Amino acid sequence: MKAKGVIKLVGIVMVLAVLISCASAPSSSGKVQPSPQPTDSPMYYGTGTGSSQTAAMNSAKMAAVRKAVQDAVGAPTALAKKEQIESLFSDEENANSFVYNSSAEILDRGGSDGSFTVTLGVRINLETVTNLLRANDIYGNMVLPQGGEVTLLDQEPPAGIAKAEVEEGKAAEQQPAEAKAEAPSEKLDPEQAQIIKNIVDNLVYMVYFNEETEDDPFLAKTAVGMANKYLAQNGMDYVDMEQVERIKEDQMAAYEAETGKGVTVLQWIAGKLNADIYIEVSVDAQTETKKSRYYGSASVSLKNFDASTGAGRGTAFYQTVPPAMSTVSTDDALNNAVASATYKAMQEALKQAQNYTEKELRQGIKYQIVLQNTSDARAMRDFIKRMERKVQEIKRLSYSPSEAKYEVRFIGKISDLEDLVYDVSESVDGMEGVYLVYQRGNSITFDTGM
Repeated sequence: MKAKGVIKLVGIVMVLAVLISCASAPSSSGKVQPSPQPTDSPMYYGTGTGSSQTAAMNSAKMAAVRKAVQDAVGAPTALAKKEQIESLFSDEENANSFVYNSSAEILDRGGSDGSFTVTLGVRINLETVTNLLRANDIYGNMVLPQGGEVTLLDQEPPAGIAKAEVEEGKAAEQQPAEAKAEAPSEKLDPEQAQIIKNIVDNLVYMVYFNEETEDDPFLAKTAVGMANKYLAQNGMDYVDMEQVERIKEDQMAAYEAETGKGVTVLQWIAGKLNADIYIEVSVDAQTETKKSRYYGSASVSLKNFDASTGAGRGTAFYQTVPPAMSTVSTDDALNNAVASATYKAMQEALKQAQNYTEKELRQGIKYQIVLQNTSDARAMRDFIKRMERKVQEIKRLSYSPSEAKYEVRFIGKISDLEDLVYDVSESVDGMEGVYLVYQRGNSITFDTGM
């Protein structure tokens, strides 16, 4: 009786053991399949552009997805099905359905004139990607008709910011033509092209901030100092910050008397200091403290203006990603962030200023010609018709028998324009005796001798 009880107990134990082993048995693939998690998915990197930071981020995510698709299906299939794949993964507004959005890591970002660029890393949702490929009969490499697991390794990250800058350069090539320097025009002769190049290469810059809009003048001055440092290191002429502040302190009454506040203070000062381009700095900064470490992030915007007209000459933007860190103080972290963002933004700001300036100069440098004693209207009309063949553009601003004013666009120095006036007037009856009265800046005055 005792032996039978032992045998019965052993049988119960064996049954329990079998049940436990069945409950913990692996799947048919040989291992337990956990639910997909972002950390189990491959990290891929991409660069994108857009009219907003969000659009640029979505573009960058989709660029990363397309790289993962190529690796998943293999190069031969990616090439053979290129158009179909690009069509399937072209809707950038749908980018988040193919990635784990919470895993996105921004490596670099910036922008100018409504065009933003972002470089980021993000983990790819391979299940969604491969399901879409199979649904459209796209197979190759690890994506097979019968299904199966697709596994990809993390892509190598870009080699620091330098890599991101290269990608930004590629993206810039895709920007609208007006955001890029125009190719040399066929109608410009080598001498004219050289004149324009010399002017663009020797522009004088003035950088400062708008005191009425900046909450922290100290940080703004940090940005101005770093911008001037960039100009100095690149051998460009600029107005020192102390000169700007000296004018502001000593001549504000003159500014109000001369302009009636019809132009901005910065434009007026830029004119006083003979700057060609003035750059207005705007700074937005935040701080954070974690475990005795101080972090600062800064967004710096640089707006370019023509000093003589106040017309816009492009805008550049840069934000520090990741934030600058300091073990000293929040002020130190902020200074580092502002300096870094400004230095990065200056490269794009100057490119914008030079491109816009060159584009305008290709239409001719703007001059004003004043002719005194213009009683013979027919002779003046003949003079203008002959001038039209020699300059890029000439238009009359005003006329009376005593004086006529013209705006001229001409590629050349003002001394070249003076010589041209002499040459043309000699071929017009009654104007052979034209002589120079005076010249100031880009305005030149003659007496017709009539």
